[in-house]
Amino acid sequence: MRARPAILALAAVLAAACDRCGDPRKPRTAPAPRPVALVNGEPIPAAALARELREAQAGTSGASPAADTLKREILDKLVQQALLLQEARARSITVGPDQLERALLRLRADYPGTHFDDLLAQERLSLTELQARLKEQLVLERLFETEVFPHLEVTPDEVQAFYAAHAKDFEDPEAVRVLQIVVTSKDQAQALRDKLRANPQSFAELARKNSIAPEAKNGGDLGLIGKGAGFPEVFDVCFTLPLHTISEVTPSPYGFHLFKVTERRAAQKRPLEKAAPEIREKLLRDKRAQAEAEYLAGLRKRAQITYDENAIASVTP
Repeated sequence: MRARPAILALAAVLAAACDRCGDPRKPRTAPAPRPVALVNGEPIPAAALARELREAQAGTSGASPAADTLKREILDKLVQQALLLQEARARSITVGPDQLERALLRLRADYPGTHFDDLLAQERLSLTELQARLKEQLVLERLFETEVFPHLEVTPDEVQAFYAAHAKDFEDPEAVRVLQIVVTSKDQAQALRDKLRANPQSFAELARKNSIAPEAKNGGDLGLIGKGAGFPEVFDVCFTLPLHTISEVTPSPYGFHLFKVTERRAAQKRPLEKAAPEIREKLLRDKRAQAEAEYLAGLRKRAQITYDENAIASVTP
């Protein structure tokens, strides 16, 4: 029985020799590229790095990191993902088919009609590949929710301290509530203005029938607009417009606008009780980011990670 390993080794050598001495006309199969890294013995394939690098370069516009820098950043993310998925498996964290299906339906809802399938085609991604990526994402979210985030909390003292230290962030500028109609021609805008001057109360009805802007279905109601927000060169006219009067025709790159101001609010500082939910959300978000980084650093410290520099250098998009 002790000779068996030697027999197996010999069989492997013979098989390799047989490959070499076979039909010389038979094309040789190229050896698989070496993995670019090993994470606790688990390989990160060169193909995975090449795919992510290709997608990253396709998604960038203008200035982007140098190729080697980008490659290292992507490889680091792949190592991070491998560490987290290994930890999730060790803790028996899984995602059921129902959860995956619900997540996929939510994703589809963001891209109505054929946009979802068009996006997959554009990204050269099959539905099966998308489901695999989505499943990994859900597993990692569950890992953090169960292992990292439960002990995090934001205290009232932390909220109050942040409010005091960032007082200017909670000074709301002067604001007006605006109704808007946008049309494509100046003549149409002028004709609508004449109708509105005769009957200002018909603004919402005319907006629903004529405006090309998204808020037309709400009678042209843009809600409160802070001074200097959005397109100041267009909306600043509203801050000099008397209440319930119709503006002159105002041109913009999007068409010709008519405005009606229904409410005016002076600049004011938001009280703590109104600012608290926003502050609490920000502080919790910051704590989660820090906790994620510390958790991952702990996994890295305990892990065995090796890199194959030659394999990394040979990877191209």
